[in-house]
Amino acid sequence: MPPLAYFFLLVIWLGIDEAPKVTLLALAAMPPAAVATASAVAATPVALVEAARAIGATRFGVVRDVVLPSALPETFTGIRLSVGIAYSSVVAAELFNGVPGVGGMVKDASNYNNTPVVLVGIIAIGLSGLIIDVALRAVERRAVPWRGKA
Repeated sequence: MPPLAYFFLLVIWLGIDEAPKVTLLALAAMPPAAVATASAVAATPVALVEAARAIGATRFGVVRDVVLPSALPETFTGIRLSVGIAYSSVVAAELFNGVPGVGGMVKDASNYNNTPVVLVGIIAIGLSGLIIDVALRAVERRAVPWRGKA
């Protein structure tokens, strides 16, 4: 179900301040990250796990040294998708709710046909999303230096 479908229910339950936005952010971000992580863990090559067990790795050692490094690239992809979905959902929630924020500013400006402010808001939303993605890619490059080096 789309995350915004929950938003009005969250406003009823949690009020119109930041709580529904934060909850919506979590509801929007968790499924893609969880699915990507579960898929990545399931795709860990059995041969690597068996090789680690053959040389005496404990269960924890297999998870730490084999499963986690194998799953990290896809997990980061899921995190990047989750952040994008969550960011879009929160901005859209601000548009619906009119609470303070860039989305609320764009909504207010559009009500008064203030095109320059709407354009500045759109550019700010786009640039901040791009900055977040670039930051996540930088973290990914540091955490998963072996990605794409096969």
